[in-house]
Amino acid sequence: MTDTINRPLPARALILSTLASGMLLSGFGGCSKNDHAKEAVSDAGFEFSKVSVGDPTLSDSIANAAYTEAGNLVSEYTDSDSPFGEAASVSMALSKLGLATLAGGQVSEVETVAFQQSRVIRGHLSEWIAMNAVAKASMNFDTADDKQALQELITLRTADVAQYTQLFNKIQEEIQNYQSQIDELDAKSVAERNASAGFELQMTSVSATQAAKLAERVREHSLRADNFELESVRLQGRLGQLLPGAHEIELQVKKAKDQIDLLNLSIDELDQRVRDAKEDSAQARANAQQAQTALTELVNQLEDYRANTVSPATQKVISLLRQSLTAARNAKDTAKSSGAIAKASANEHLARTLSRQARGHADMVSLYLSIIDSGVTGDWNSKLEEHTTRRDELIEESNQAFQSAASALRSARARGETGQSMEAAAVRLDRLGGVEPEPEYSEDYESDEPDYDNGEFDEEMQGDMNDEFDSELDPDAEFIEDDG
Repeated sequence: MTDTINRPLPARALILSTLASGMLLSGFGGCSKNDHAKEAVSDAGFEFSKVSVGDPTLSDSIANAAYTEAGNLVSEYTDSDSPFGEAASVSMALSKLGLATLAGGQVSEVETVAFQQSRVIRGHLSEWIAMNAVAKASMNFDTADDKQALQELITLRTADVAQYTQLFNKIQEEIQNYQSQIDELDAKSVAERNASAGFELQMTSVSATQAAKLAERVREHSLRADNFELESVRLQGRLGQLLPGAHEIELQVKKAKDQIDLLNLSIDELDQRVRDAKEDSAQARANAQQAQTALTELVNQLEDYRANTVSPATQKVISLLRQSLTAARNAKDTAKSSGAIAKASANEHLARTLSRQARGHADMVSLYLSIIDSGVTGDWNSKLEEHTTRRDELIEESNQAFQSAASALRSARARGETGQSMEAAAVRLDRLGGVEPEPEYSEDYESDEPDYDNGEFDEEMQGDMNDEFDSELDPDAEFIEDDG
């Protein structure tokens, strides 16, 4: 799970805010009209600067407030055809893009939870396979074949133990990390409270002027203590989300080990179990039925979680990005280049959001294929078809968004080295969108396409345009506006 406590500010945010406060304003310095719009754009630029200073301690709440305020400042001027109306539209686009970036962090968290739930379901599926095989083996008098089948199941469950132990250790590490941060924040809060109390004691023995200064110090330390406490509470909430998952995975490890012991016992006492075939078979079938019931319930819970938690969080990001694109389209004359950059960034973010959503559906496709292949009874095919269709649709939508990002980037029409860097970024975006570049680019850019065919996806899409775009884009570059 990604740690958002002290993450650095994305380079794109700095570039876009530079575009807003630099390219937009510098081009209209001689305009004497639309003073209110000009002031709103300038104030929005100030809000953007709050999240562009590279402060590693910047919290999501502060960034959210800055992006929201920037959008509120320019909202009533975005429909204007004046230069500053276009500037306001670009500022609005950047505001929505910033909010979408913040909301994307929540999507990443809930998707991680969904993937963990899917792995737990696979543990129950392995349990069903094991118990179903035991039931069949107990009625088979060919002990040689039975022993081989049981040994294969032992290998399977041993692999499960290793996998879940690794996952459990990883979550435990996250839990310890959060707890360490919580303890540190609590200690800082206590220190700030003590400092505040110390200044309060001094106020009783000094003049009114000195007491006023001390009161300000008391307020400063109290505010810091409040911030530390709020951050501690937020981390405690995240810690609380991890604990149930850790417990469930620990439970799966224990169950797998117990089943390994059971399978080993089955091999050692196969002759006795043959004599007691009917009784053992009935018990194994009962265990398999319990595993199937639990598996079905967990699959339904996962579907509900994706529908009611993951999907709304993702749709919030997509909605904000579409609002960003809508606002950027109003910049079609004086601020056309700035609007193009904003559209390119929003489309790229949209493409990656859709791709991440496709990975979620691909994971469900893989899960249902495993369930169907195992022979568990149930109406799995309809769900498989539903997720397969949606996965393919999202892949296509993601490709289209990548291509739109490349097209928007090219429409900025920058010159010189900046133009070359932006064209290189556009080529990478086209490749991510499934479009092969012209031959002259073939040796410079490797394919970054993820493998969707078998439900296998990279954790992060390769070839992020920021690798070049963030490092090489010059906000002072000269842009060519389209007379058309």
